[in-house]
Amino acid sequence: MWNPRTGRWRSICPMSVQRCEVGVAVLNDKLYAVGGKGISSCLDTVECYDPHTNKWTPCAPMSKRRCRVGVGVVNGCLYALGGYETYSASITSRLDCVERYDPKTDTWTMVAPMSVPRTSVGVCELGDRLMAVGGYDGRQCLTLVEAYDPHLNEWEPVAPLNAGRAGPCVVVKNLTNSM
Repeated sequence: MWNPRTGRWRSICPMSVQRCEVGVAVLNDKLYAVGGKGISSCLDTVECYDPHTNKWTPCAPMSKRRCRVGVGVVNGCLYALGGYETYSASITSRLDCVERYDPKTDTWTMVAPMSVPRTSVGVCELGDRLMAVGGYDGRQCLTLVEAYDPHLNEWEPVAPLNAGRAGPCVVVKNLTNSM
């Protein structure tokens, strides 16, 4: 864990499951590790890190195993977007489905799918919408950008990227006062 006051890294409590290609997001001051690839397969497991206690706590598993999953937060819920479910040298099953996690009830619910199955999608909150940015569809890095409205449970396309991107880190800063 990085401490910006001291400018140093320190080790924290390890996760209970080794993961790579994991999706992460912060919700309610806790870090969530969502899916990823374990030793031999993609994972449906989720863990939550509390920096105040230095402990990881297991959460309810997703309904799908997901590696290279996009993860974001809107309206107090965590969302897992796309990813792939299985992987071998010849077969990759990319997902368009999206699941929503409610930390109050520790439950996952399927919501409307994205328009295109994809891995490595960038995710961020913009107002009361969840943005899905770019990703990889198995052939190319995508310029596709979609906005999810949790009240209507619908995705709508918005202006595309100028160039395709997979795995973008997407951060939105409130610029309303400077425009």
